[in-house]
Amino acid sequence: MPILIHLSAPRQGQRFVFSRSVILGRGQQCDVVLPEASVSRRHAQISVADERCFLVDLGSGNGTFLNGEHLAEPTPLVSGDEVRVGTAVLEFRLADSPRLDGTRSRTITIRDAARDSGPLPLVIPLANLQLTGPPADELERMRRKLEFFRQAGVVLTRTLNERELFDALLEKAMAVLPQAGRAFILRRDPESGELASIGARTRSGAVEEIPASRTLIDAVIRRREPLASVDVGAEAGFEVANSVRHLNLRAVACLPLLVEDRLVGVMQVDNTEERRGFSADDLDLLSGIAGPIALAMEHSRLHEKLVERDILEHDLALARRLQRSFLPQTPPQVPGYGLAVEYSPAAEVGGDFYDFFPLASGRIGLAIGDVSGKGVSGALLMARLTSVLRAAAARSEHPASVLEELNELVFAENDEGMFVTANFAVLDPESGRLEIANAGHLLPIVRHRDGRAGELKLQPGSALGVSRPLLAPAASWTMSPGDLMLFATDGLTEAANHQLQRFGNARIIETLRRLASDDPSQAINGLLTAARSFVGDHGFDDDLTLLCLTRA
Repeated sequence: MPILIHLSAPRQGQRFVFSRSVILGRGQQCDVVLPEASVSRRHAQISVADERCFLVDLGSGNGTFLNGEHLAEPTPLVSGDEVRVGTAVLEFRLADSPRLDGTRSRTITIRDAARDSGPLPLVIPLANLQLTGPPADELERMRRKLEFFRQAGVVLTRTLNERELFDALLEKAMAVLPQAGRAFILRRDPESGELASIGARTRSGAVEEIPASRTLIDAVIRRREPLASVDVGAEAGFEVANSVRHLNLRAVACLPLLVEDRLVGVMQVDNTEERRGFSADDLDLLSGIAGPIALAMEHSRLHEKLVERDILEHDLALARRLQRSFLPQTPPQVPGYGLAVEYSPAAEVGGDFYDFFPLASGRIGLAIGDVSGKGVSGALLMARLTSVLRAAAARSEHPASVLEELNELVFAENDEGMFVTANFAVLDPESGRLEIANAGHLLPIVRHRDGRAGELKLQPGSALGVSRPLLAPAASWTMSPGDLMLFATDGLTEAANHQLQRFGNARIIETLRRLASDDPSQAINGLLTAARSFVGDHGFDDDLTLLCLTRA
């Protein structure tokens, strides 16, 4: 049965088992939901037909990649293939194949052999293996090593694709190892310990499946030293030898791939032909080859991380530009009123948003909100909210109706279970009357001209994307000269000091009481000064947005 295994964070290690065709994408209706912003709603499909699986791109924006190559047409999958959908990386595996593919035409199958009687090969540490036969000329031995190192260097400069890289390295290794009939490399996951094939070669090219001894590989991993065998017909009484014999391996050498003291994988070369054992020079060469291959694996891993980082940084930069383009930079000039805003995202891309804009009636729309999701996905939803907000306010200037329309948007276009809190208010500059509706957001704080301050008497509603219909209680308040209204996100109220005490509404109210100025910028600066003094070097952990309205 086919299995998809997540290789990338945050779902690394999660498995999805399927028996029918499945859709991969960002949409909640997909069989395999990948909420990354780089993934299209319906990105790719794995179709199952005639006991075979095919990978198909569904016209995605960022393309689908198979083993590092852009997918141009439906392509059959084999166990061990790497599928990249946006920034999400998955591995395709067949449940009845405990091992993964080396090349697209060969499968590495790791299994334990049955334990029964019979002549066993001798399996010992490579360093202790002494074989008979005339040693090669020292100059020839050095030439073979140098030839491999030269060709390996050429390979490393030509490709960074993992499959191509390690298939090519094995090809070069076998070119200087005439006794080797097969070779493969397994990468070991440092956390799970699982092995994954990243390269496999056979000299004939005709073998579809390459068997490998789990017992032998486990012994190499445990002992962190090479093990080799030669078919000498001896009863060694060693369980590794038993496993090797049942795989009909006449000669095998299995080596740990180490970077400093860290095991990154295993390499094995073997043959199944009579009288084709490895010479001492072959084994000496193998020991020299293992080092460069281990370094190449580390190089490949670091390159992959750099690519992932570059993709993430590109996405974040795009989201940041997108987000900033939807946030107004300059408040409108309203005679008799002051309006100021402070927007400070905790990360490069924040979840807060705000807006202020004139309406057809001559009134002013004011909005503040907080998207539960951060990063690229939160920025994209925020951008849609701010664009629809203005369109909704053009159709109806009733704040509750506007929030109801935004609620439908969140339900329709949110694939990741995010929700949004928001306040939307409409100001009549002539009368000073404010109509306000609340969708699960912090209630506005008002300070009267006589110094009294507190939360606006308004029942909190439900957040956008939580319920249908939306519960968005509305209230009104008429501003008098000298009055002030503050809209804020929880980045201010939940700002904490080293004792994990929160700044909270009470400190906001007390700070506003002490501030005598009716200048909105001074009010915001005073609040920020008080909050920074409170948290100290602990800093702000969340996005912080303040929107202040005063009447002169």
